[in-house]
Amino acid sequence: MEAANSSFPKDLEPGYRVDGSCWRFIRVVSDGLFSEPGEHMFRHTLVVLQLQLAIIFILATIIHLLLRRFHLPRLLSEVLAGLILGPTVLGRFFPKISDILFSQQSLKILSELTRFGYLFFMFLIGVKMDVSLITKSGKREWTIGSIVILFPMLTIVLVAQYIGRTVDNMDIYNLEWVGLFSGTLMLTSFPVVACFLMHLKIINSELGYLALSSALISDLTSVVIINLNSYWQLVELASIRVALKSMFLCIALVVFIIAVLRPMMYWIIRRTPEGKPVRDAYVFLLVIALLLVAIVGDNVGLQYMYGPFILGLAVPTGPPLASILIEKLDTIVTGWMLPLMSTYCGYKSNLWELNRPLPASEIFVITVGFLLKTTCGFIPAICFKMPFKDATALALMLTAKGIVELGTFATNADKQSIVTQQFTLAVVVVFILAAAVPILTRKLYDPSKTYTGYQKRTILNSSTHEGLRVLVCAHRQDDALSAIKLLELSNPTKESPLSVYGLYLEALIGGSTPLLLNHQLGQKSSSDGSRWQPVIDVFNYFKSQSKKQNQVHVFTAISPPKLMHEDICWVAFDNSVALIILPFHRKWNSKGTMISDSKVLRALNCKVLNKAPCSVGVLIDRSRTRGPSILTKSSAYHVCVIYLGGKDDREALALAQRMRGWPSVFLTVVRFIASNDCYQQGWEMMLDNECLRDVKHQSKNNGNVSYKEEMVTDGADTSWLVGSLLEENYDLFLVGRHSRTNSPVISGLSEWIELPELGPIGDLLASSEVTNPISAVVVQHQIIEDPNASSIDPCYEERRR
Repeated sequence: MEAANSSFPKDLEPGYRVDGSCWRFIRVVSDGLFSEPGEHMFRHTLVVLQLQLAIIFILATIIHLLLRRFHLPRLLSEVLAGLILGPTVLGRFFPKISDILFSQQSLKILSELTRFGYLFFMFLIGVKMDVSLITKSGKREWTIGSIVILFPMLTIVLVAQYIGRTVDNMDIYNLEWVGLFSGTLMLTSFPVVACFLMHLKIINSELGYLALSSALISDLTSVVIINLNSYWQLVELASIRVALKSMFLCIALVVFIIAVLRPMMYWIIRRTPEGKPVRDAYVFLLVIALLLVAIVGDNVGLQYMYGPFILGLAVPTGPPLASILIEKLDTIVTGWMLPLMSTYCGYKSNLWELNRPLPASEIFVITVGFLLKTTCGFIPAICFKMPFKDATALALMLTAKGIVELGTFATNADKQSIVTQQFTLAVVVVFILAAAVPILTRKLYDPSKTYTGYQKRTILNSSTHEGLRVLVCAHRQDDALSAIKLLELSNPTKESPLSVYGLYLEALIGGSTPLLLNHQLGQKSSSDGSRWQPVIDVFNYFKSQSKKQNQVHVFTAISPPKLMHEDICWVAFDNSVALIILPFHRKWNSKGTMISDSKVLRALNCKVLNKAPCSVGVLIDRSRTRGPSILTKSSAYHVCVIYLGGKDDREALALAQRMRGWPSVFLTVVRFIASNDCYQQGWEMMLDNECLRDVKHQSKNNGNVSYKEEMVTDGADTSWLVGSLLEENYDLFLVGRHSRTNSPVISGLSEWIELPELGPIGDLLASSEVTNPISAVVVQHQIIEDPNASSIDPCYEERRR
């Protein structure tokens, strides 16, 4: 059904335009083959909308397949699709097709869909934000975040309007456009920066955390400035009384959200059983509340998108409520409505309109404005002693533009007298910045080189007085228990202490802000911490049962699984860790049956092995004991080191030698020797003999240490000997990863290997054919070479993509 309105006389045919208040009934759905004779399918709005959506998304996908090779965001493909379908290409060269596919009435429907999608987008932004990130921000974040928004926003907007009034002789309507144009381009939008960092896969890096915190502070500051400006305009256009009334009603709406709706959300969470999703009825209730808040906010003087944004901030972070809202809404909003908005902005633009000279005020904003914006991000970063390239990359990140700026221009286009040239210029500027900033940032900041120069962080090179620093990664409580059992064997002493850094890894659900919490500093998240508390309790128990020389520090990393390796590597780098212990991606129950095989965790382990700034051990736990201790449950604990030679095996042996102090631990070193192993001659052989010399000596004087050699000819002999060792009474195996494959000892095994990240021997120990209740640690020596080398990472191609 379609209402005729006198302000839109072209919407109705002459026979229907009577007095401007008549109604014309139009069926939105076609009968297809059974349509009446002469009835055209394009008369039905739903059919036209479906055809428009199909063309838009197919064209945008084709363009993205071409641009993704240059690591450009999808936003550019969507805008280009709109430019092609709009008056720039289709409307100019094929006007009849354009009039049929994109009539004026159908464009109104697309416009309302984009506005509706932007409303839900702002709500999801608030849901994904963790406002507690502000409380964790230090002086550096507050300084950069404040300066990068206050100076450009207050200076450029005022000067641009002054130039427009004096030099360009603009009227009041064009001055409003200059204010919108300059103010929007001077914004630092948190969701744009977060999407930008996710696109570059650096959101978990130190620079990413800094950019995210600064952007959040800038974004919330800009919300305050924009609303204060709105009240000032009310004072000028109406009176102080009207402005105060609007401010009072807006504050009342915010208080209602905090005092009524937020407790209601906690009531919903309490009504939801643990581990169960929130009922759909509660989700519908929140969507209704979202629409009501948007309507009320728009009527009391608050822009219609800010009400949903504040409501989203009030949603408790994480599961079950925030996660179910994102699960229900994120796909349709970010996958359909937002791409439709960016395409609509491209469609409304006309590049042929840019053939006229630009006003001086707009040239000032584009040149001086962005120079000042970048400078305001660069100078504070330099003052805080950041490297030149990192400071420049940070300044560029904080000037990134994207969907928020396009949405601001699109939603205000109908409110102000914005001509096509002005709107096109705004879209083109956002498009250029969205393309240039990722390219420039990639040139300036390479996260893969963060740990390249980090030297000699290994077990073998750990000094005696400093002790051993170990980072234990855990996805669940069983992972922490398995690692603690291993650490009990390390025999810390006053002269050689043990420092343990426990890191609980949780996938980011219901938010866009990754968190790295240091529990020693009392840091907390706004989400429920019951998920990581069992893991923290394991480390706290180990600390309470350990000697005084042991130090235990516990962290929690909440981040996307694809970027979680950055948290692991950064904690290891920042705390000078010598060994990272990773849980194996396969799990077995007490009967020896495999119950879990996670491809996500395997990919994570591969990335850490490829990029770690120290040695790495993958812990394969098949043991039947589930208690917090092993030494108190067994009178004897047998450890076997399978030694083939090389730096990985030397690291495994260095870990084993720390276990000799326990009287209940029996250590056996089995060396496999191939007489025709030319690789083992010279320097490598000398290092191996030096490491084994102490073991040979101890085997003669210490009954708890034994050493033996086995002669092999090829990988088949090695495989058979490993199988025979598995039949013996060993509880723990230590073995190197053996990334080199030219040794006769393991020749031929690589052809049958299932898990290349474990190496040939580790793969045998992790085989599904093994049923013994054993544990194994596969050790990789710190990689000093190029961390991007594909030969050391079987998941390299996946990581690179």
